[in-house]
Amino acid sequence: MATEAASVYGQAMHRSPEVVVQRRDIIAVHVNYAGFIASGAFNGGGEAAALVGFGYGYNGARGQWWHDIVVSALGPDGAKRWLRDGFELAELHVRPDHQGQGFGRALLTNVLSRATACHAVLSTPDTESAARTLYRSYGFVDLRCDFRFPGSPEPYAIMGVDL
Repeated sequence: MATEAASVYGQAMHRSPEVVVQRRDIIAVHVNYAGFIASGAFNGGGEAAALVGFGYGYNGARGQWWHDIVVSALGPDGAKRWLRDGFELAELHVRPDHQGQGFGRALLTNVLSRATACHAVLSTPDTESAARTLYRSYGFVDLRCDFRFPGSPEPYAIMGVDL
């Protein structure tokens, strides 16, 4: 399933085949993190159903790449507030030909409704996108904008919501 999810990620984020392979490998690691919760959206039923969207996250912890980078981005007070007992929404993507049909909201609601943490945090490209609008409509607020992860020139926003 990691291969299919990575493919959806690549389509939704307009990423190269090389980046899609890297994302597949990252997803395969994330499924083993404590508190892992995932949800998928499919077009139809039965054996012919294809994955059109997915979302997942896990309980953040020291030693995880994203967690450790975001700790430094938020500073001591922000990290204590948002990352202690935090659920990290790692991925939420819908194929472009299925966007705007409610799949993203359903996936977000499904995953976060099952999280047991006090807060949820995520990072998303720092643009006014449909994804960012979705997160804001769910109650997410910007914690840090114009943030660049190591190795990426693309600006990101770090967002959080109390659960």
